[in-house]
Amino acid sequence: MPTTRARGLAALVGLTGLLAGLFTATPAAATPAIRPATDLTQRLNTALAESAAKAGNPGVQAVILRNGRLVWSGNFGKAIDNPPTPVTDDTLFGFASYSKLLLATYTLNQVEAGKLALNTPISAYIGNDVPGSGVVTLRMLLTHTAGYPDVYESPELAPLLPGGDQYQPGVPYTWQMIARGLSAPVDPGKEYSYSNTGFLILTHVLSVRAGGDQKLTDAINAFTARAGSVLPEDGRVLTMERKQQDYARFAHGYEYFRDLGMIDMFTYFGDTGIPTDMLGLPWGDGLFAGTALGGAQFIDALYARKQLLKPATLQAMITPSPQSVAENEPYGMATESFEAGDRAWQGHSGGYGGFNTLGGTDMARGVTLMVVTNHLGTGTAGKIFKRLARTYASATS
Repeated sequence: MPTTRARGLAALVGLTGLLAGLFTATPAAATPAIRPATDLTQRLNTALAESAAKAGNPGVQAVILRNGRLVWSGNFGKAIDNPPTPVTDDTLFGFASYSKLLLATYTLNQVEAGKLALNTPISAYIGNDVPGSGVVTLRMLLTHTAGYPDVYESPELAPLLPGGDQYQPGVPYTWQMIARGLSAPVDPGKEYSYSNTGFLILTHVLSVRAGGDQKLTDAINAFTARAGSVLPEDGRVLTMERKQQDYARFAHGYEYFRDLGMIDMFTYFGDTGIPTDMLGLPWGDGLFAGTALGGAQFIDALYARKQLLKPATLQAMITPSPQSVAENEPYGMATESFEAGDRAWQGHSGGYGGFNTLGGTDMARGVTLMVVTNHLGTGTAGKIFKRLARTYASATS
């Protein structure tokens, strides 16, 4: 399952791992209207605490929805190690590549509206500014079949990223900075190869088509607002805007490197606010941050309530591309199916900047589970997700 959008960190080549520590489970203060004291609640609280401890004691938010209604939510551990700050319902986490699912859904909505076409070369929207634009289509970008080399490894962009010798903390990135590192695609449409570069290009297409970054931001915000069921999707639980006032709410992402130990990815490179490579435009491969509830509400609206796309579009989205099937990695348009708790889930994972995310919907039952963590280790979110999925299945079967 693809998770990580790798960016620079040339100075930090090492093995990711886990931090051992002494945390206690810290479910947020009870809200009787949405978190009743039931046996299911207690079993899920225990499963969260035990699975998080086994996964290295990350800071965690987790939530379960069923057809738009909150079944359970819980928090565990610390959002920030120093000073010690517990995870709360209000803590923000970077979603990393989970964001691809959200961006793809918006793109398909624009296709439904007749503003874009899946099989038209993207030169129709952006001219010839991007190598291969006369051949590459939106379908190729969405299915990771466009064939673009990894722009993060390019000598033009890599030095500008965290760990590179030209990185400037607090200086926002632009599309022009990314574009200088783009190379021509290799055999576009032929093979599946998970590509962050493709989603950077997709975001550029969307921005040009919308009339600029701010208009695209406004349009995506209006679209995601349709997903709110428990809480409004108004920028508090899901955001693509890097606002300094949100810094106090953000968990810090932690990643282990063999030669350096556990690194606070928010402060190691000298950042004093939300790192400029963490979310927001032009980072279409990891556009969003939010709470577990914010991320869950979106895919619940998409896969369970079916309020964001038409049935035929949704079916096309979740159908694996022939190229991905040929690689034995079945993947649709920024979404894939995976198993947990003896159930099939449709969703996506993400990992970057010390954050690890997994969200999925059991479409047969209308159940959505979302786990966000601030330790990027060996499948941290996935281990917790599987334990919660098993616990929920056994308690509700």
